[in-house]
Parts: sequence; structure tokens; C-alpha cells
Amino acid sequence: MNNFSRISIIARHEFLAIAGKKSFIVMTILIPLLSLACFGLPYLMMQFNKGEIETVAVVDESGRFGKAITDNDEFRFKSYSADESSEDLREYYEKQGDIYAIVLIPADVEHSLKVDVFSRNAVRRGLQEHVADCLNDTITQARIDSYDIPRLKEIIDGSKAEVSLNCVKWDEDGTESQSNAELASIIGMVLAFLTYMFVLMYGAMILTSVVEEKTNRIIEVMVSCCRPLELLLGKIIGVGIVGLAQIAIWCIFLGIISAVFGISSVLSDPEMLVQNPAMGGFDADTNEMISTVMKSVASINFVEIGTCFVLYFIGGYLLYGSMFAAAGSTVDQPNEGSQATTPMMMFLVLALWAGISCMDNPDGGLAWWCSMIPFTSPIVMMVRLPYDVALWEILLSLVILFGSALGIAAFAAKIYRKGILMYGKKFSWKNLKMWLK
Repeated sequence: MNNFSRISIIARHEFLAIAGKKSFIVMTILIPLLSLACFGLPYLMMQFNKGEIETVAVVDESGRFGKAITDNDEFRFKSYSADESSEDLREYYEKQGDIYAIVLIPADVEHSLKVDVFSRNAVRRGLQEHVADCLNDTITQARIDSYDIPRLKEIIDGSKAEVSLNCVKWDEDGTESQSNAELASIIGMVLAFLTYMFVLMYGAMILTSVVEEKTNRIIEVMVSCCRPLELLLGKIIGVGIVGLAQIAIWCIFLGIISAVFGISSVLSDPEMLVQNPAMGGFDADTNEMISTVMKSVASINFVEIGTCFVLYFIGGYLLYGSMFAAAGSTVDQPNEGSQATTPMMMFLVLALWAGISCMDNPDGGLAWWCSMIPFTSPIVMMVRLPYDVALWEILLSLVILFGSALGIAAFAAKIYRKGILMYGKKFSWKNLKMWLK
């Protein structure tokens, strides 16, 4: 049996050991569903967090601004006589059990811009914001009216200008397409986080597999049938295929969802929402805004980004997976693995923070160098890709990444070859240096 046959057998064993578990199948289906649920979870939590409508008393000493505070979904406001002292207010408050708070508007509020809110407990932020918004608009209007200039309010409103930027990107063939920096940043960060999560998750799978086999002494039987390097490569390839299979399944789910909800058809022709307003189910302005966003989405080269995502995932996984396997071979117990993987975790976290820092300037010096350094390029390059990175930069980054990954895999194989048969001896840098030699 040649080397490739033994590596393929080990890879197939690792793949079936992970993909054949019910937990893998369940999580592969649940993760996309849970991700979709997370988008609606904040809204549901806000709905469940709503309590009963509270009554708030309004004491308007100015006699002008109390009626400006209107009811909303959380609070009902009712006026109260302003002829009583503060002690009478407190006594009234204590007697009225249905009163949540008292808003006291002083007579000089137009100049002092200060309003008191009394309550037994800390006043909700929602009440503070609502009262402030209502009074701000009314007092602003009162100040404008005090100048006694005809149509001053209309003049001020007419003088306000809000510039809307329509960003257009010129392609190499001269065609124009919509561009949206915010959308590109979101896509870049999502891809960067997915790369971070996948590399960390599947690297941890390799670590767990190595430690378990070493702890159960299964490794002694396995190395009698194959070389340690073949065993290492088989594990990395097998777990990597699991990751690619899982990503492929999620992509299929995404395609099905896009087809069911008509997202793919809107992406192919965003003007459909403007020409047929009933299709979006919103008003004309909302449909136009969605159409603009869809045009920006359609202008992004998802084929290039998807291909690069897979390549950078493979390169980053090979780089970090080799280090995770080497770290797992140096420990005897699963609980010691977290200490051995601390340097890899620091590199991954550093890469994620570098990606976040490069969002505002994806073409800057930090972004360029971090997209070339192999320990950070799988994540940082994901942030830069939606901004149309030059092809030579991508190729150079991939060459450096895969070259470094193969070199580190060779060093990791030396550590793995010695470490997997080491029992009852604590890891030391001295031993590591000897193994590398």
C-alpha cells in the first residue's frame, strides 16, 4: 500500500467519524436555522419585554408645553394641577398607586431647558427619551415663534439640505454598477468572522481527535500501520473535507431560501421592485431603497469572493490545523489542550481585530501587509475582497499562505512524530527544540 492510499484511508476514517455522527447532521441543519432566527430574535425579545402601559402625571408650571407630551405604546400621560407644592406632589404620588412617575415642567423651561421626573424607582430610558423628544420639538418651535418673523419655520425647514450620495463603480470594460461601502463592509466582516469561526472550529476538532487517540493509546496501533506524517495529513485532510462539505450544504440551503423568497430574481433584476411595487409588499420609497441595495449586492462578484473564501479557508485551515495537531500531540489530557493552543488563539484573535481595523481603509498599509502575512491573511483578505482587490495581490497572498502552510505543516509533522508517543512527560520548549532538529 502506497503513501497516498494510507493517507486516503485515514482521511476517510476521520471524515466518517465526524460526519457520521447524529450531532453533526443536526448541527448542520440547525446552525442556518438558528442564524436566521437570530435576525428576528431582537424583535421578539423587545416584544416579550414590553410590560403594561404605565400612567405618568404631567405637571406643567409653564402652562404651554404639557400638552406636547403625547401617549405612546408604553406610557399614558395625564395632566395634574400645577398649583401644589412639591410636598403635595409627593403626597399625591404616594396615594395614587397607578402613577408610575411625575413629570414636572418648570415655568422657565424655555430658557433653563431642564425638566424634573420623579419616581420611586429609576426612571426608564424610554420615558426619558420620549419626554425629551416631545419637549425639544415644541420648545424649538416656541423659540422660533418668539422672533416674530413671518414664515420663519418654513424658511428654516426649506433651508435644510440632506445630500444623498449615489456611488457608481466603473468596471474595466467601462460599464457602470452600483457601489455601497456599508454593504461591502458588512459582507467583508461576515466572511472574516466565518473564516475565523471555521478555522477555529475545525482546528479544535483536530486537537480533540489527536488528544483522544493519544489518551486511549489508539495512536500506538495506528503508527504501527502508517507513518506519523501520513497520519497527520490524513487527519487534516479528513477534517478539512468535513468543513468543505458543511459549507457546501449551507450554500445549498442559502440558494433554496433565495429561490423560495424570490431574492435571486430580485438580484438579477433589481428594477422589478420599482416597476412592480406590489412585489416588494412595501411602499414605493421603501421598494426603491431595497432596489438600490439589491443593485449594490448584484454588483459584487460573488463567484470571485466565494472562490477566494474557499481557497483562504483551505490555506488558513491547513496552517492552523497543523499547529493544532502539533499542540495536541504535546499534551496527555484534554484539559491541557487549551493551554497548548493559546498561541494559535492569540494569532486568530489578532487577525480578527486586524480585519476590524481595516474596514475603514481596506487599501491602507496595515490592510495590505496583514493580507500578506499568512497568520492574518485568511481573515483580513475577506474584509478587503468586496472592495475589488487586484488579482496580483490575491495570487501573491495565496502563494505566501499556502507556502507558509506547507512549511509549518512540515515542522508540525516533526513535533507530531515525537509528541504522539510521549506519555507522562510535561511539554517543554527544550524538548520542542530537540524535536525540530
